[in-house]
Amino acid sequence: MNGANRTNEALEGKPNAGCTRRSFLKGMGLAGAAAMGATALAGCAPSGGSAEATSASAEVPAVTQRLLERGVLGANLPDAAPIMPVDPPEQWDDEADLIVVGLGGGGLAAAGYAAEQGLKVIALEKEATVGGAGRHAAGYVDILGGAEAQKALHFPGVYGGDDAAAIRDAEQTANYSIDERFLRTLIDNHVEANEWITASEGCNLVCTGAAWNDASRMGGGGTQYNVLAQDNLMNALEQRAVKGGVDIRTNTAASTFVFDGKRVVGIVVVDGSGTEHYLKAKKGLVLTAGGMGMNKDLIKAYIPSAYEGAVQGGPMPFHTGEVFRMGLGVGADFSGFDSWCCWEGGIDESIAGGDGQFWHYFWHGERQLFHNPWLVIDKYGHRQPYHAQNVQADTYNTCLIGGMGDLSTTSAWMSAVGHHVYNICDAKFPDEIFKKNVTPEGIKDQCRIPLSDPALLPDTKGLVTADWVGEVEDAVARGAVKKADTLEELAEMLLLDPEVVKGAVKEYNALCEKGVDDELAIPYDPSWLSPIDTPPYYAAIVGGQIGKTLCGLRVNDNLQVTNEDGVAIEGLYAGFSTLGGMDGEGNYGCLAGNGGTYFGGVGSSLITGYIAAKKLMELEA
Repeated sequence: MNGANRTNEALEGKPNAGCTRRSFLKGMGLAGAAAMGATALAGCAPSGGSAEATSASAEVPAVTQRLLERGVLGANLPDAAPIMPVDPPEQWDDEADLIVVGLGGGGLAAAGYAAEQGLKVIALEKEATVGGAGRHAAGYVDILGGAEAQKALHFPGVYGGDDAAAIRDAEQTANYSIDERFLRTLIDNHVEANEWITASEGCNLVCTGAAWNDASRMGGGGTQYNVLAQDNLMNALEQRAVKGGVDIRTNTAASTFVFDGKRVVGIVVVDGSGTEHYLKAKKGLVLTAGGMGMNKDLIKAYIPSAYEGAVQGGPMPFHTGEVFRMGLGVGADFSGFDSWCCWEGGIDESIAGGDGQFWHYFWHGERQLFHNPWLVIDKYGHRQPYHAQNVQADTYNTCLIGGMGDLSTTSAWMSAVGHHVYNICDAKFPDEIFKKNVTPEGIKDQCRIPLSDPALLPDTKGLVTADWVGEVEDAVARGAVKKADTLEELAEMLLLDPEVVKGAVKEYNALCEKGVDDELAIPYDPSWLSPIDTPPYYAAIVGGQIGKTLCGLRVNDNLQVTNEDGVAIEGLYAGFSTLGGMDGEGNYGCLAGNGGTYFGGVGSSLITGYIAAKKLMELEA
């Protein structure tokens, strides 16, 4: 091929051959990810090195040295270092008006919309299938209102159409650190984007006011579990893109940008056979490749509170951040430093005998078990809070996350000594868990209810089954969940003082017998008070799981990627969550819980992907 004699020696920080996502998931679907992705990724942990040990030298490219000088203390870690661009080739292997990198919901929207406007589009996806993390979300949100379906339901939007109020709320919840002009771009374009997305044939969406849900899933009037609940939408967007003429290339990973010193003019990709291709982008590239929640080096460098506090990564195992690193390589600035959202119920498998997995599926049985309120204690034996039903019904939070309390609970757990807590139950859990009133009345999201009815479970491609108790026992076998016949033995497995555990259980059982939680300021619902009195006993070390990473490439109000001086890098546009700053700086309560994100995860991806393509066409005409 034309690039056969080209060298990648300029690729500083290129992923190690043994640690690339492709090396163990090439050609595989998500079933393969569930079976082996987490373990393999655990083998790609940071290999050491520190910014403090690095001084300016010829071996450190200027872009990396500048990041170190700015205080990004892990900017030169092996899997965090910028991936430097290459020069344009003498001959390209293919070309298009627009190249879209990453085909989750945002990439599909960008590619499909641009193709319908007459652009030749090549769309790249490193996985075997498109749809990304979006397939796994419970719903698609737009709390601003204004779409025709929302008007028909008399949903005025959370802010009643008051754009200034929406901006004020977003800024307040993000410590006034979001670009207001960027927010105005979202507000000015979201209805147009929303109408285009929801008009996709076969998307099967029904509007419920602030959200769109699949008609066959809970929340949409159906009876299915909220597993792969946006599958139909992603399939519809894929078919729309294909119908529009998009050249979709799966099993094709981005390697580096091609840069002529002024403009990103193309990209080098590697296909499933390991062959490089140089692709020219005549008008530009839209980057919708997701975040960095599975790259421990990037997390350490750019989201240090997650490195310290999260016990699991996510949201999916393919969020490894190479495209972010490629952006840094061409001089892009970053935004949203130390911003991320988190879910409760992540299980720490790196200590006390676990096998080191850094990811497991949201709906897996062991996660559902310890996503529930049992006896939750810290190392002192002190009970820790659980906030599932304590969000006011008239707030933004209810519109977006159903008053589930994930973020406040996780903040508390990550603030505990050791940045994690211990959740303990007993042999009664298969029955007791269904007695817990963990979902506020009227809320459709059943994320705390284990999957137990195979008749209601869609095809999950092997990711999860309705045998949730069997999945718990599998977790016991690999050491993630501890199981013991005595509390003393359980405590030792948790690396806790047996007297601390026995004392905490004794006090908790007395509280359960009383039937009223008069201990915590935000008390347990009485239905949660299940005594720990029937062996064998079960426990897990739990904490935060990364939901989305909100640090990414800085963009301006046209969604153009910019450098440190605020100058647009020609030919480069980005959508969520490759772009950063959508919820400001230093904000780990963001996305699904604060006012800074009007559209949640899936909506943010879809809508910014559409807007990025639209802005590219306006500016690169």
